[in-house]
Amino acid sequence: MGTPFITLLKPCQLDGYDRSKPHDQQPAHIPKVFCDAMEVREAVFVREQGVPLEYEHDADDARSCHWVMYASVNQTTEPEERDPRTGEVTRPRRSETRSMPIGTLRVVPFPHPPHPQPGGRYVDNVLQEDDDQDNPASDGGGGGIRATRSRSRTLTSVDEERQASALPYGVDRPTTYHDGKEPYVKLGRMAVIPMFRGHHIAGQLWRAAKKWLEDNPTFFNPSITELGMDQIKAGTPSDIPNWNGLVCCHAQEKVVKFYEKLGFKVDEGMGKWYEEGIPHVGMFQRLHIKSTGPRVR
Repeated sequence: MGTPFITLLKPCQLDGYDRSKPHDQQPAHIPKVFCDAMEVREAVFVREQGVPLEYEHDADDARSCHWVMYASVNQTTEPEERDPRTGEVTRPRRSETRSMPIGTLRVVPFPHPPHPQPGGRYVDNVLQEDDDQDNPASDGGGGGIRATRSRSRTLTSVDEERQASALPYGVDRPTTYHDGKEPYVKLGRMAVIPMFRGHHIAGQLWRAAKKWLEDNPTFFNPSITELGMDQIKAGTPSDIPNWNGLVCCHAQEKVVKFYEKLGFKVDEGMGKWYEEGIPHVGMFQRLHIKSTGPRVR
């Protein structure tokens, strides 16, 4: 493996991306770096963990920042051929070096949907209700999607306030590390293809994203000029949503210790829930950034 390098893709237009098709069958205008990120995500989440392809790309992708790590990998394009009688090489092996995407992650800006409900089961980001809650055989016991179907549910006061907010979402329920109001960014879709695990790829990706966030703390703050004080429901400058370094992660339960090594702490108040049948917990970390004022551009 050659020396790896990391590329950042900032929020971009992904109109026309077909969720039902893999990354290499997308329209030509889709940024290559995003298709490379999807190549890794498909290898890990779709083929390895069994998440349906159509659930892997979501609406957050276009508004997120994506980091992709590449490595120069020598791949065989034509195998060596030998004469079966003499054993002599009749055609040498041919190969080419390709910059191959080997890992990725994304950072989703605020605002976010409400914190997942403890014990809730989500399919394609939609909370499900069980058709047969009393049938233990309906849950495969691990990964995969449990047999459920979407049903309408009564909106909570938090849901109603979020829907009434000028921005997509308003306040949330408080948890151990989140007061329900402070803006946070969300780390997600971290993946490394199997053959490159054990080389600290994920840690390098997070350090690159972390440094960028610390160097660009106002990047995701809403623009007063573009939105106006009324639209963001801010009576005074102190009411304007302003990111102060809080990062959330919806971590698969089996990799909690890895995220703890990155500096995240489990938020007991968020509880445990399931995404595509996989148990998740919430984790938070606060980065040390310089205090910033409202974004006026």
